Amino acid sequence: MAARAVWEYCGDPLPGQSAALVQFSNGKLKDPENVAFALYKSKESSNPRKKNRRIVAAETDRLCYVGNNFGPGSLKCNSLCRYFVGVLDKKYGKLQVYNSELYNMQPVFSDDLDSSEGISEKMSRSYREKVDFLIEAFGTNKQKRALNSRKMNQVGSETLNKAVGKAAEDIIEAKGVTALVSDAAQSDSKD
Repeated sequence: MAARAVWEYCGDPLPGQSAALVQFSNGKLKDPENVAFALYKSKESSNPRKKNRRIVAAETDRLCYVGNNFGPGSLKCNSLCRYFVGVLDKKYGKLQVYNSELYNMQPVFSDDLDSSEGISEKMSRSYREKVDFLIEAFGTNKQKRALNSRKMNQVGSETLNKAVGKAAEDIIEAKGVTALVSDAAQSDSKD
């Protein structure tokens, strides 16, 4: 006959903080005992949208992982589902059930950590910027040449717009607005 257990709902393990369930995007870890976790929470308790924001960081001997419950990198199911963790005490036959929250842990590489650009800024890049970054890292020579050409044309058009704007300002300063208006009126009357 199977052993019986009574379950008890306990809510949050700590006041205002759910238990953190993590799911690594790379799959299971080879050595889960040697992982150091850190949980960071938002200090903005007055803003109802930001007060529940959490970031979980995990560090192994090889990689660092980051997961959060907000922004584009978070799991959408967190707002639609509730998760629970059960802790079974076999001696007394009691299952304690706690609220939990699921985090999808993404690897962060050492060059990403050294960068001054924040994780949220990297997640908010446009699709074109992400594709360009991939082409720079892994693209063929032909793709890299096309990317460099597009960037040079973009810089050329920005330079041209600045030069035209500066030339227009110089002409306005040299002749004055009233002289320009009278010249335009004379050229319209000739046509």
